[in-house]
Amino acid sequence: MSILELKGCGVLSEASINCPCLISLDASFCRQFMDDSLSQTAEACPLIEHLILSSCLSIDVRGLSSLHCLQKLALLDLSYTFLMNLKPVFDSCLQLKVLKLSACKYLSDSSLEPLYREGALPMLVELDLSYSSIGQTAIEELLACCTNLVNVNLNGCTNLHELVCGSDYCRSGDMPIDAFPPDSAPDKTKEIRESSDCQLEVLNCTGCPNIKKVVIPSTANYLNLSKINLNLSANLKEVDLKCSNLYNLNLSNCNSLEILKLDCPRLANLQLLACTMLQEDELKSALSFCGALEILNVHSCPQINTLDFGRLQAVCPTLKRIQSSLIA
Repeated sequence: MSILELKGCGVLSEASINCPCLISLDASFCRQFMDDSLSQTAEACPLIEHLILSSCLSIDVRGLSSLHCLQKLALLDLSYTFLMNLKPVFDSCLQLKVLKLSACKYLSDSSLEPLYREGALPMLVELDLSYSSIGQTAIEELLACCTNLVNVNLNGCTNLHELVCGSDYCRSGDMPIDAFPPDSAPDKTKEIRESSDCQLEVLNCTGCPNIKKVVIPSTANYLNLSKINLNLSANLKEVDLKCSNLYNLNLSNCNSLEILKLDCPRLANLQLLACTMLQEDELKSALSFCGALEILNVHSCPQINTLDFGRLQAVCPTLKRIQSSLIA
């Protein structure tokens, strides 16, 4: 057996799983799945690569300590758990590529410090912190220091008030003296931090209720960033992006948006549905620096008159399609 799905077995408290060829275990919503069962499974199934423990409310640090048996673990989902300490994950899961911590309300900023202060999980490419209680500073440091991340999800993060990328949080002078444990490899960590370009491709911040400002300057070196989603961020007022490879930008339902500055020469799809405060002149100014735009959605944007398609196309000649409530 290589795949085992126990999803939704809510009363399952004990499991004896001895499947040495198992590579994927989904125990999500097994709310009574205990540490002992996890430890036994990890020891008996060392080839597991995908481990989903979402909503396994009984799992704690003792159970996570057994993850050192899973040397090939690439995906770990701990969403909707009560975990406060992720040290066993950072210490043992060196091959981890995907870590999902959605709605982990008890994780503090210090819980994630090994990621951005000690270079933990150097293979990690996807991190999901949606609906978590992680604070503003920790988010900024993660984005600044974890340059290996490709996909970051911050949906519904209530403590995110602004996103100003490119801040230098990773200077060696800012590191505490005891940042590296005795058996760590500071030279390797320094090499990871000093990577010149961020690998980030997708940034999702849907429904962040308190974010008011997003700024990504060209100096942030987000050369691979192709998609940003800020949909349903109702208090977002200012967006200023200089992203050379951004292809898709979703600002729909950002009904407080007033300032839009874009220098995105490869942007092809811009979604502005229900951006009720955005003025037409502000939009045209932004479009003048988007020389590849093909799709523009300004449906339910009362301040923007799209009846004269030619005026917008004059600003952005590549424009092929406008979605608007004013066009039949």
